Amino acid sequence: MVRKPEDTLPKHKPKQTGKKGIGPKEDEEAPKHKPELLSDANKKRGKTSRLPGMEDPEIEELEDAAREYANIRDDRMKLTTAEVDTKGTLLVLMKKHKKETYNHDGVEVKITHEKENVKVRIKKEKD
Repeated sequence: MVRKPEDTLPKHKPKQTGKKGIGPKEDEEAPKHKPELLSDANKKRGKTSRLPGMEDPEIEELEDAAREYANIRDDRMKLTTAEVDTKGTLLVLMKKHKKETYNHDGVEVKITHEKENVKVRIKKEKD
């Protein structure tokens, strides 16, 4: 048996349960409510904030300082690699000459065995 949509719909309209004419009373003394304008619309608007991904305005002073810092940082990084290479050479030379420590003319070199490293101190002469 196939059901038709008309078979499932109610035959009568729903019963009205509310009473007509009853609602809030209007006071003659109270002013009628007027819709207020949005409070944000009356406020003065400031500068629009930057959207993510937008570039900042150019500040030459900041750019110059950033470039100078980057150049000095790059120079330091090059010196660090040169220092590591020279330190390795010194360690190899100390092992070649079978020395644990070396002291001569204010130059002191020690091998530390924990990390297989070399410590160097140069003492300055007092005048």
